[in-house]
Amino acid sequence: MPRVTDMRVIVTGICVLAVVLTGPIAGQVPTADAVPVIPNDAPGFPAIVENPSIRVTFADGSAIDGRAVHRGDVLLVHGTGFDPGANRGGYPFPIPPGQPNGVYALYSAFPQTWQPSADAPAATRTHPHDRMAWLITPDARGSIPRVPIDMYRSIARVAQPMDADGTFTATVVVDPPATTPGDRWGIYVYPAAGAVNAAEELFVPIDYSTEPGPLTPPEPTADLILDASGVIGPSAAAGGSVTARDGAQRLPDGRVAFSRSDDAADGVIRYVGTVTAAARYNAVEVALADPWIEQREDTTVLTALVSTGPNVGADEMRRIEITPLSATDLGTQPSRIGTIERHR
Repeated sequence: MPRVTDMRVIVTGICVLAVVLTGPIAGQVPTADAVPVIPNDAPGFPAIVENPSIRVTFADGSAIDGRAVHRGDVLLVHGTGFDPGANRGGYPFPIPPGQPNGVYALYSAFPQTWQPSADAPAATRTHPHDRMAWLITPDARGSIPRVPIDMYRSIARVAQPMDADGTFTATVVVDPPATTPGDRWGIYVYPAAGAVNAAEELFVPIDYSTEPGPLTPPEPTADLILDASGVIGPSAAAGGSVTARDGAQRLPDGRVAFSRSDDAADGVIRYVGTVTAAARYNAVEVALADPWIEQREDTTVLTALVSTGPNVGADEMRRIEITPLSATDLGTQPSRIGTIERHR
């Protein structure tokens, strides 16, 4: 049987990620354009009394002082003067109407005009939701529905507390996406979940360096490549996205790649990384992580960790067989699911 050690592997043919991930997404949630928006000053909402401001430091409390940050650096966003009862408008979910939505805090690069109050389109604020802090009061967080769709789980991963006096200290890891909507780097804070409140649209400029810093994780390598084109479309149609991290990466041609692990002592070829396909608000969220190539007698099998349910993401996973890669298929029939090409 051909060996699959010491080589780059490309799984071609039918999109194996689409087979595993797409089904739970299609048709589950309304498209982005179909979601109604509730005005932030709707009748019955209490008046907002606030004078919000933010200050940004490094994790040890030291001032930025004009220094550039690197991927992996940890920043603290100190907020004061916010009204914890503000931002009750916006989208009707995941925070129920009338509950305060809180604010996002994130590090990225937006264009000059990005503010919701200036009618800047949402594309000017595109940012992975798993790379931000969502500042929210405990009561509002507790109001997030768990049925019929559990939206609480995904928000709990990024939620950080806003105190009753309108103060918070948000922890933000510098981890911008490969493509940002603008070129003005820094910390952005603005109302969450579609609420509009100009007073809470805040920006602190902080330069970004692409050079590795002391906390920068290693760059992922394209050692195992899977076709993701069949997943990206349905996720986008549902107002969501496909993200890759922790050793995985999205390639420009609609494929995703995983990094080779050094651990192959038992003959299993291991790769690391997580690819997550999600619909808007993470109402549907499924992930595939850490694929392996395992040789079993006369068959080579691709396995991976896959979400155990349609909205648990990487929180609950089990290893399953994705597809057999028989010895006769290796690098010979590109139309077959599971075909691999070898690049020495």
